[in-house]
Order: sequence, then structure tokens, then C-alpha cells
Amino acid sequence: MLTAQDFKGVYGILATPAKEGADRWDATDTVDLDETARLAEKLIADGCSGLLALGTTGECATLTQAEFEAFSDCLLSTVGKRVPVFVGATTLGTHETVQRMRFLQDRGADGTMLGLPMWQPCSEAQAVKFYASISEAFPEMAIMVYANEQAFRFSFPPSFWSAVVEAAPTVTSAKVGTPQSYLERLEASKNKVNFLPIDMLALAFAQQSPETVTAVWATAACMGPQPCLALMDAIAAKDFDRAGEIAQDLFWANETFIPDNSFDEFSKYNLQLEKIRFNAAGYCNAGPIRPPYDVVPQQYADNAQECGRRWAELVKKYSSAAN
Repeated sequence: MLTAQDFKGVYGILATPAKEGADRWDATDTVDLDETARLAEKLIADGCSGLLALGTTGECATLTQAEFEAFSDCLLSTVGKRVPVFVGATTLGTHETVQRMRFLQDRGADGTMLGLPMWQPCSEAQAVKFYASISEAFPEMAIMVYANEQAFRFSFPPSFWSAVVEAAPTVTSAKVGTPQSYLERLEASKNKVNFLPIDMLALAFAQQSPETVTAVWATAACMGPQPCLALMDAIAAKDFDRAGEIAQDLFWANETFIPDNSFDEFSKYNLQLEKIRFNAAGYCNAGPIRPPYDVVPQQYADNAQECGRRWAELVKKYSSAAN
């Protein structure tokens, strides 16, 4: 099982590619498995050291059980243990999560990127018990806590990390957003959890604790991981001047992406905007957006397309720099 110290480099987050017509209410069998395999191969070939799937961007909430199984089986068989793969199993309750986890374990997933059940907000005691249950049930699979505070309506405070590392020993990483309270969470977890930041905020994390920022998560990898790889190379070398230059490029590419610079507003449309910018960048064919999340204001969509175009420029820039 992967420990906190085993996470290195860029963990690219996959879209779940959709076939034409997947945005219809009566669509079935919507996963484009050929594109799934092609994208996984390309991300590995281009330098991702791990893959994450079936979170928000992966449209986990809109897939049927059959589609979940088809996508997961395709991804895991394509990767074939060449890099770690964490597949999301977030559902409305523990029993269904266990069902999905059993499937993932049978197919050889290294772990799961797991959020809290999403019907009602969990108390801290409920949250700790949930992860403890999954840890007990699957002692050989690492858990990456999907610590999205807005999506799960839970703040994931330091006291949670202190409790969860004792109750759920397979919790060895977390997908986090902002750098606030990073040091407090590290201390609370006794350094048993690798808190992976989003790519463009990795430098803000590393400036607080250079030794512990060893990996990032990147939805942007579906537009090409090259800028993220360059950033992590600079951070690993502790060349913070170079990292700062690359971070500025990432901020420029994302300048139009967050509606009104409001994460609250972005969170209403993040799935849609991610897929729109993926398709605009041209690195993969993410396909249409599955309902009911296929509605988005036109200006937001246009701005996401601009983000994709800018990111494609960065991919060319950093691909040339690497050659």
C-alpha cells in the first residue's frame, strides 16, 4: 500500500470521455472506452506519475453502475500497474461505496480518491467513522481523502486529521485546495498524510514546507501535463524563482477560468467548465457533458474555452523547453 512518502510528481485527473449523445436524458452506455485508453496512455507517456479518476471532473455522480465498472475496468487494465491509479468511489452511503470498492479492489486499483457521502453534511464523528469503515474493509488499498470543503460541506479541520490517521490507517493522502492551515494539518496528521495541492497553488504550499510538497493533482493534465511537470521539477529542485515563473504562466492560463474570480460561483459549474476547456485545448476528446450538469452560462463557457486555448500554448512552450 502507498504511504505518504510514496507520492511523487504529477497526478493527472482524467475526464470520463463521453460518446456523442451522452448529454441526452435517454443515453445509455455513454463511456468512450477507446478515448479512455488513449488518454491514459498519453498521460503516462507524457510524464504523469499517477492518475486519479471519477471525482467531480470524472462525472462520478452521473455514471450508472455499469458505466462506472466499464470505465474503471478499461482504465485499470490499460495502466496495468505502471503508475498508481486512484479511482473514486464516492456515493450517497457507505454500502454502495463498499460495493464499488470491491469492484476496484478486484480490478487492481491502488487506492481510491474518496469523498464523504453527499446527502447530508457529516459531523466530524461521522466523517471519521466513514473513513475508518472503508479502511477496515479494504486494508490493502490506500485512501486519498477528497477534501473538497464546498462539495462535501465539511471543513476537514486539523482535529479531523488527528482523529482519522488513528482510526483509518489507510488514509495516506488527501486532495486539497487552498494552502490555509497546511502546516496545522501536517502536524495534526503526524506527517502520515501527503496533502496534494492543486498545481497552480503548489508553490504556495512548498514555500511553507519545502520537504513535504512532493506531488500535486492536476485536472489541467487533461489539457497536457507538461506545464505542471515543469513546475514540480522546479519545486523538487527548490528553484523557487523558476517555480514562480511557471506558476505565473499557470495563473495566466487560468485567468479567465474561474467565473468572477469566485470559487463559490465556479463550484456551481466546475464539471462543465473543466470539460469545456479540455475539449478546447485539444489534448483529449472529453466529449459532451452528462446531464443534469450540462447547463452553463455562455460567457462562462467562452471563458473556459479561452483557458483551454491558453493552456495549449503553455504545452507547446514547456514541451519545447524539455527538448
